[in-house]
Amino acid sequence: MRLTELNPPNTLTLVRILVSPIFLFCFTVHTLGAYILCFLLAILIELSDYFDGIIARKSNQITDFGKLMDPFADSIARFTVFLCFLSAGLAPLWMIAVFFYRDVLVSVVRVFSMRQGIVVAARKSGKTKAWVQAVSTFLVLFLLILQRAKLLPASLAADAAFKRMTMAIIGVAMLVTLWSAIDYWRHNRQAIYSAMRNK
Repeated sequence: MRLTELNPPNTLTLVRILVSPIFLFCFTVHTLGAYILCFLLAILIELSDYFDGIIARKSNQITDFGKLMDPFADSIARFTVFLCFLSAGLAPLWMIAVFFYRDVLVSVVRVFSMRQGIVVAARKSGKTKAWVQAVSTFLVLFLLILQRAKLLPASLAADAAFKRMTMAIIGVAMLVTLWSAIDYWRHNRQAIYSAMRNK
C-alpha cells in the first residue's frame, strides 16, 4: 500500500483488522470486564465500518486498497466475533459456518466478475446482513455481560436457557446471511458461468 492510500477511510479499515485479534483475546478471558471491553470493541468495529465508507465517498478518497480491504476487514472482524461465540458454545458449528461460506462465495463472485470487467455493486441484502449481524453481536455480548454480572433471572441464566437465547439471536443473523448469499449468487452467477466458458 502506498502512503498516499493511508487516508482516514483506509485507516478505519485497518482498525477493524487490528481490533479483531484484540477482541478474540479479551473474549477468551471470560470475565465481566473482558466482556464489557468486547462490547466496546464491537462498537468500534461497527462505527469504523459505518464511517469509512461515508468519509471515502464525501471526500472522494476511494482507493484500490479500500475497495479490496474494506470487505476483507468486514469479514475478518465479524467472523472473529462469531468464532468467539462458537468457542463459548453459544451456537453450533453449522450455524457459524454459514457466515464463513457466505463471505467466501461473495469473494469468489467478485473475483470472477472482475475477470469479466463487471463491478459487483453492493446489494441491499448485503447491507441488511451487516446490520443484522451487528445487532446480533451487541445482543449476545449484552446478554453475556448480564449473565456474568448476575443480573439475569435464574431461569434465563441457566446454561440451557441461555444457549437457547443466543442460538435464536445468532440463528436470525444466520438466516439473513444465507439470504444474502443466495441473493448475490442469483444476481452475479452469469459472470462465473462466462469465466468458466472462456477459461
